[in-house]
This record gives sequence, structure tokens and C-alpha cells, in this order.
Amino acid sequence: MRTLGVTMLVVGLAVAVGYCDKVYYRAADGSWASMEAAVAAGRLHIRIGPQAAPNGEAVLVINKPEWMVLDDTEAPALSGLKVNGQARPASTDTLQLGCFGGDTADVVIGVKDDKNPIEAASAGFRLSEAPEVTVEIDRSGLGPPQSSGRLVAKLVGLKAGQYQGTLSLSDMAPLSNSRSWPVSFTVMGISVSEDKQTVSLAGLGAGYVMATGKKEQQLLLPNGLWAKLTSNMGGGRYYYPREFTDVEITKDTEQEKTVLITANVVDLEDNPSDGLVKLEYELTVRSDTPAVLVTTRSINISDKDVGNSPNWGWLSCPYYFTPAGKQEWSSGEGKDRYSTIGKVGWLWLAPRSEGQPGLLWASADKFGEFMGGNILLYGSGRTTKPGEFVTMKLAFAPADSPGEAEKIYQDLLAKGLVTAVEEGE
Repeated sequence: MRTLGVTMLVVGLAVAVGYCDKVYYRAADGSWASMEAAVAAGRLHIRIGPQAAPNGEAVLVINKPEWMVLDDTEAPALSGLKVNGQARPASTDTLQLGCFGGDTADVVIGVKDDKNPIEAASAGFRLSEAPEVTVEIDRSGLGPPQSSGRLVAKLVGLKAGQYQGTLSLSDMAPLSNSRSWPVSFTVMGISVSEDKQTVSLAGLGAGYVMATGKKEQQLLLPNGLWAKLTSNMGGGRYYYPREFTDVEITKDTEQEKTVLITANVVDLEDNPSDGLVKLEYELTVRSDTPAVLVTTRSINISDKDVGNSPNWGWLSCPYYFTPAGKQEWSSGEGKDRYSTIGKVGWLWLAPRSEGQPGLLWASADKFGEFMGGNILLYGSGRTTKPGEFVTMKLAFAPADSPGEAEKIYQDLLAKGLVTAVEEGE
């Protein structure tokens, strides 16, 4: 085995100033010391021995600025955070910028270090997977000699949805100390694609997407699952949206935004309904809840009476909670394919993988299991006359625990945004 060592090394360096007689070095125990160095013919001559180069490596500081503190091992911290003039929590591991509207945002970040200035050139605020958004950074409030300052980021070109990013800072210690923070925020609103086949919605801290193209993909939820409406019409044929024929934003205030989507349909074999049914999706997001409020109507557009039985699903999860607690799957191999959960008001669906949120699913309609791994919500099916429809009302929201799901549900109840289950049902 070869052992690295330093006996004595003489280094000649060009000196940027006319005179310099002190060089600082980091000793083996992490402390800093200094040595005298001679200057001759504009060059600084340094003699490095074992004390200045532990393990064969030397860390030297030449021409040390007056403001530099050598003994600094702490990364920068945040002293404040404002988004569009509103204060947000800054002493958190993840920076939650909140929910706001509009296509621009001003983020002002107060920064500080225990001993050294923040390095302006390396300070960054970046968004992930948002190429349409321009991030304009003002770093003029950073740098020596102060060890505190501010970083300003102006976000331009925002659209409705949920965003993730990173804030990164480094100080100007000899051995730079760095730290980064995950950043998340939501731009409240509704955006519609040019072909009107994709509608993105975002409320307080949660984003949703309504799309066509595949029967199993209708409403994309924050936990990565797709929920879908299935309408059993006219004796056993199940219908799904084929394309959105109309998309209209019917409410657009700072507190609440609603979109009404109309769709024509196909059956399981991609056959059209031949003038039997159309679907309406009314979706609402708000600034005071992470939930999306969903109302759907399966409409009989024929000239005859038609049986009409819609349901929502099919959402998978490893296990789920009701207000009564954790539930074991009751259906599966060797048992009935369908099993009733009942009218329980809300469920919490556990996440399928680490890093995903759980899901609140709320409705006054009846929940059920399918094959011990999927959840369904049944509408109140009946025979509909021409022009009549069956309505389903439900809500989804990300929730990290059953307790959080119940809290969101109770808030929705208190605000009259969901219907309570009647006693005895």
C-alpha cells in the first residue's frame, strides 16, 4: 500500500496585489492557522509542510478579504419569504409558496449566514418540468460584505397547475457551505388546451387534469391515479367519453373556479351511443381547499325511456380507511367480485408507493369494493325519460393520513360543498 505524505513543498504563486505576507491554511483537526510567506519579484513563495497538508492535500487562503470568516461550517439559512407581498413560512424543510392566481408571481427570499456572505453567482431558483415559465433572478441583494440579503425571483408565464422546484444557496466560506430546499406551489385556475381535450385545474395545493383519449383515463388525481365515470345505459352497455364537445368556464372568481365539460361517448368496443347518451362533468376548485368538487350528469338524449346507472372508479389502493377505521378487503379470489362498503361519507385510500399522497374520496353515494383491490362509487340508478339524467356528486383531495382526510371532509361539510350522508343510510 502506498502512503501519501508531505515532507516539504515550496510553491511560487503570482500575487495579485503588491504585497502579501500571510497565508492561511486548514490543519488536520479542521482549525485554521497562518504562516508567513515571502514575496519576491511579484511572486509569493509558500513552504507547505505536513501541518498545512494533512493527508497530502492543502487548503490555502491567499489575499483573504476582511469580511471572510475562515472557521465556518454552517450552510446558509432563510430569514423570510414573501410571495406577491404575502408572508409565507420560511423555517421549514420544504418551502410551500401557497396557492395564487395569475400568470406571474414575485418571490422575495430573505437569506442569511452565520458568518460569511451568500455567493450571488450560485444562488438559484429553478422549476422542474415547466419550460414555458421564465424565471427572472435578481441577485443584487447578495454578496460581500454583508452576510445577509435577499434573492428575488419573478416567475412569468405561469398556468393553472401544481409546480415543484428547488432553491439553492452557498456561502463564501473557504470551503463553501451549501443547502437546497424543495419548493412547491399551486397556481389556482383552469386552463384548457387548444384542442379542448385537456383541462387542467388547480386549487389550494393540489392539481388535477381532465382528459380524453383513453377510456380508463378521465380525471387524473394528485396521487397519480385516474378516476373514471362509467355509465351503464340501455340494458348493459357501458359508455365512456370519446371527445369533449364543449368546454365552458362558468365561474371565475378569486375564491372559486368552475368548468363545465360536455362529452359524447363510446362503449367498451368504441362504438358510438347512436344518440342515446351524453355526459357532463362540472368541476370546481377553490382557494380554501385542496379538493376538487365533481358533479357529473349521465343524460338520456334519446326519444325513449332508458335505464341509467352510472358509477365512478376504479381506484386501487393497498388498504383503505372509513370513519370506522382501517378496513380489510372483503372480496377477492374465491369470493364475490363486488362487495358493499356502504354510504360512509368518506374514504381514505392509502398510497400505492412511497412518496405519493393518500387520497380523500368523499360522497353521499354508496361505496363498494371490486375484486379486493379497487374502490367503486355507485350512483342512484333509475329509468330516465328523454332529457332526464342521473347526477353523481363527489370530491377528491390529497391527504397524508386518515386524520387529515377527515379534517378536509369536515371542512367541506361545514362549507356546504359536499352532501352529508343521511342518518340510517
